[in-house]
Amino acid sequence: MSRIQWDESLSVGVGLIDEQHRKWFERLQGVQAALEARRGMQQVTSTLDFLMDYTQFHFSTEEKSMVETGYPGFKDHKAKHGELNQTLVTLIEDYKEDGVTEKINQAVGAFLGNWLRDHIRVVDLAFAKFLKEKNIQLA
Repeated sequence: MSRIQWDESLSVGVGLIDEQHRKWFERLQGVQAALEARRGMQQVTSTLDFLMDYTQFHFSTEEKSMVETGYPGFKDHKAKHGELNQTLVTLIEDYKEDGVTEKINQAVGAFLGNWLRDHIRVVDLAFAKFLKEKNIQLA
């Protein structure tokens, strides 16, 4: 399974968002490590649940900031968040039903990692550019 890593090329230049993205990558690494080690069902499940909670927290923070700043791309950005949320729900359901499988390992290692990197480099970067152009700081 390919390792999910944060690197500075993923920085959008907005402190709050970058910090949450770094933490998100840490959470994904935790899920990956738990799956690779085939830890007990309870530990993997709690790690996946925590990832889901953190994802919802992060999306909520971004979406609230978009609404407050009048970001014109909010609707499309929120739809992309919804797609990933549904994928995570399905991933957790599959894990709870089937346990550790190659499909789940691939979903965490490849799909989630690639989705997150692509989302940051395109969609989140567009929001960051909007904030910079409007000289808006997020607290």
